[in-house]
Amino acid sequence: MQTIKYTDARNQLAGLMETASRDREPITITRNGAGKVVLLAIEEYEAMEATLHLFSTRANADQIQQSLADYDAGKIQEGSLCD
Repeated sequence: MQTIKYTDARNQLAGLMETASRDREPITITRNGAGKVVLLAIEEYEAMEATLHLFSTRANADQIQQSLADYDAGKIQEGSLCD
């Protein structure tokens, strides 16, 4: 993860936005060595929000974890989606 000082970030904002969007890597911005913020591509932020929502309840989190364990163990069945 790239880290940049506030003054440099201010002077290079357009380029940093392009880099964050293109590379999908967060950029940490510091000010006086503290007060960190993160510049993040909107797609990455939206994906984080969706993941947090899916894991927001214990029941959902347990179901997701069980499904992943079943997949890893080869306990899957091929199916089709209904319209």
